[in-house]
Amino acid sequence: MVYFNNAATSFPKPEAVIRAVDNALRLEPYNSYRENVTRKSETDICRKKISELLNFPDYKRVVLCSGSTEAINIAVNGIIKRDVHNDKHRINHVITTQSEHNSMLRPLYHLRDLGIIQMDVIACNRNGKIHMDDIQNKLDINTCLVAVNHASNVTGVIQDIDSIYNLCARREIPTLFDISQSAGCVDIDISEKPLAMYAFTGHKSLLGPSGTGGLLVGNNIDLNVWQTGGTGIKSDLETMPDILPVRYEPGTNNHHGIAGLAASVTHITEKGVQYFGNKKNKIANYLINELCHINGISTYSDTGESNPCGVVSFIVKGTHPGDVGYILFESFNIRVRTGLHCAPLIHKAMGTFPNGTVRASFSSFNTLGEVDQLIQALKFITEVN
Repeated sequence: MVYFNNAATSFPKPEAVIRAVDNALRLEPYNSYRENVTRKSETDICRKKISELLNFPDYKRVVLCSGSTEAINIAVNGIIKRDVHNDKHRINHVITTQSEHNSMLRPLYHLRDLGIIQMDVIACNRNGKIHMDDIQNKLDINTCLVAVNHASNVTGVIQDIDSIYNLCARREIPTLFDISQSAGCVDIDISEKPLAMYAFTGHKSLLGPSGTGGLLVGNNIDLNVWQTGGTGIKSDLETMPDILPVRYEPGTNNHHGIAGLAASVTHITEKGVQYFGNKKNKIANYLINELCHINGISTYSDTGESNPCGVVSFIVKGTHPGDVGYILFESFNIRVRTGLHCAPLIHKAMGTFPNGTVRASFSSFNTLGEVDQLIQALKFITEVN
């Protein structure tokens, strides 16, 4: 099978990741925060490796969880002040964008529907790009959070999150960046961003196991506790301990998944983030250029933009994206993703709502030869359409 659905879950995984998960499952379970053990903590090893990859200054502020969805919920629910929503002079105002994934949109919609926040959604262009001026014009005295997707999972477009951070930091407004697609293939430097949070997931460009990910919390951000439960330390307290990262990690961690994530981050660090971004960018641009020569296909990813996440969306005119995906899989053994890709608003900007697009998304394991198979299959589909 040719696998082009890496923006959802990367496949295959590096052998080092598989071995690490296997080894962790074979070892006796333990928790370094709850037991007197001399063995190094897999969780802290993983935190340190992630901190090194992203140049993040304090590994204890790397909160590990099940992925970016949980991380975003921790961030959004932790930053919002719930005691102000009945005071018309003190409003929780949040700014987000049309390019967001539902993992960002739905937590915000939920708080909006409860009357806890007001929100503005910044428009994007056909490729998913937003403009700084549009954010700046919406900032006001009540803005408590600006939440932006770093890289679109629909078009692959990259937002200038450093400029967005600087704009907001001058007003002491916290930012939340979803780096689910970009972590592992785009150079991200979080060294001097004390008012920023970054939500990441392990199973996409980081090449790790599903059910892993986390939230990096800037030094000047103090989140309210969103989830509570057992921690194994200070069990006499009725509330979560103030100690980081335990404060935001109730329950038992996914130890074998975290071991796999640590191995995947090591794999990326050894080769260098640019290796992965350059390879995926090359494959994506090759496909886009070839699709431009096929009558009946419209693309929504631009070769003029850097595409290190390797995401290409397109439609075949006259054929539902779901039908294209079905034919590619059943007749050509090529797996792509079709539909709205959990990001409905960007499709409204693209004019592809409600059917969505066909999306091919690549990993460093893909080859140009596999892309040629997709191109030939699409030529067949357009010719018989």
